[in-house]
Amino acid sequence: MNFREKVLCVVSQIPRGRFLSYKEVARLCQNKKAVRAVANILSKNKCPTIPCHRVIKSDGEVGGYQGSLKNSWKKAALLLREGAIGVVPTDTIYGICGKALDKKVVEKIYSLRKRSPNKPMVILVASKDDLSQFGIKLTKWQQKILEKVWPGEISVVLPCPLQKFSYLHRGQKSLAFRLPKNQHLVEILKIAGPLVAPSANIEGEKPAEIISQAKRYFGEEVFYYNKGRIVGFPSTILDITKKPARILRKGKIKKAVIC
Repeated sequence: MNFREKVLCVVSQIPRGRFLSYKEVARLCQNKKAVRAVANILSKNKCPTIPCHRVIKSDGEVGGYQGSLKNSWKKAALLLREGAIGVVPTDTIYGICGKALDKKVVEKIYSLRKRSPNKPMVILVASKDDLSQFGIKLTKWQQKILEKVWPGEISVVLPCPLQKFSYLHRGQKSLAFRLPKNQHLVEILKIAGPLVAPSANIEGEKPAEIISQAKRYFGEEVFYYNKGRIVGFPSTILDITKKPARILRKGKIKKAVIC
């Protein structure tokens, strides 16, 4: 078996939801100095059954995909879809993101952030239609509100009483959702599916503005999609579980158009 075949064999055995670095793949192929060669082999691979997206840079950042750094977003999206956890730029700040419909992923994020187990997390969706995956049926009043505030930096709280989603609503029987305005993020969500996306920090600490700060919080436990410094504000949270609508948290948008 030549080196290329060894590389593709190793990569084909990386489980869903997991990832290795190019350096780790080179080591498993008994040539720990051949990191660049591993990257070149994977960038040229055309076989769809070889999960090249499961190989990232040694510093934890996703790196390029399909031969180009421009495809890094797609690599991150594929990893998230499979159950990996990553620090990803949202439309507001860096978030530590994971698959909302995977209980194990959600619980791991609670553990990583040392988050209070009673506090639900905001969920990002690619469209209003994604709400149906959580058993949510909108009233005409709620639909009217969403038409005014989405897409944008407003998270809306909606009723979600189903017991099977208790790992998300944490007994509150409601969930906060946000449809981002950033089209780049929406494209990630179309591939990955709905994502829980709390800020990238340990609870009580300052949200990460740059990836190096996030790495200090989470180390090698997650991957990183680096888009430079993001100095933003958490989303405004608007409760529309019942009339009248109420602002629960003032983010960048201080006053929501809710009438």
